[in-house]
Amino acid sequence: MAEAAGFLPVDIQDARVRAFEKRSAPGANSLVTIYIESDGAPWRFADEPPADPTPLRPLVLKMTLADPSPAVAYLARPCQYLPPAQRAQCDPQLWMRARFGDEAIAALNAAVDRIKQDYRAAGVNLVGYSGGGAMAALLAARRSDVNCLVTIAAPLDTRAWTDSLGVSPLDRSLNPADYADRLRKVRQTHFRGMRDKGVAPATIGRYLERVTDAVVIDKAAFGHDCCWAEEWQELRRSSCLVQ
Repeated sequence: MAEAAGFLPVDIQDARVRAFEKRSAPGANSLVTIYIESDGAPWRFADEPPADPTPLRPLVLKMTLADPSPAVAYLARPCQYLPPAQRAQCDPQLWMRARFGDEAIAALNAAVDRIKQDYRAAGVNLVGYSGGGAMAALLAARRSDVNCLVTIAAPLDTRAWTDSLGVSPLDRSLNPADYADRLRKVRQTHFRGMRDKGVAPATIGRYLERVTDAVVIDKAAFGHDCCWAEEWQELRRSSCLVQ
C-alpha cells in the first residue's frame, strides 16, 4: 500500500524498525510529519500476547497516506512487519511489558532522526494512534524539535489505562503522564472517542491536568477503531498540524 501510494522504504540502521516516507522530499527548513503505529496485533487473552506484533489492519498507514503534506512518513513499532526468522531475533518484551521502555523509545528516536535527516527538516510533527500516541508523547518528551504532537485514542497515562482494564502494569515501560511537565510548551492535540472501550477517555485525565494548554477534541460517536482513518482528512484540519 505504501509503495503504491508513492512511499519508499527508509533505510533504518536498526533492522527491527520499518518505515516508509514520501518519495519527493522538500527542501531544507521544512517540517516532516511522522505517523507512529499502534501496539499492533491484539492480545487474544489478557495473558496471551500475539506471536507477531504486526497490526492486523492498516489504520495508521491509511491515515499517513491521507495526509497531503509534502513531507510525511510512516513509522512502525519495533519488530512489526518483520519476516519470521528476523522477528525471532526480537525480544518479545518490545511488544509486551517493555513496549514503552527505553530500548523501544531509543530505537524509534533514532528512526525519527533518520527520517528528519532524509528530508533535511528543521523539525518534526509526531502523530500516534493508540499505543503509538503514548510512544509519540514519550519521544516528544526527550526531543527539542517537536512542532506539534497529535494523539488519537492514546493511553497517555498507562498506569490508569492498565488499571482500567484490570491487567498487569507495564512495569518495564515509561508512562507518558510522568513526563507531561516536559511537554507543557509543545503544541498538542489529543483526540478521544467517547465510545472507546479500549482506551477509556477518562484514563488520560492525569496527563491533561499537567498539560493545561493541550487541545482535546472528543468525538461522541467514535470508538477505539472507528472512525479515525475514515474521517482523518477532516480531523487533521482541526489539529495543530495545520493550526
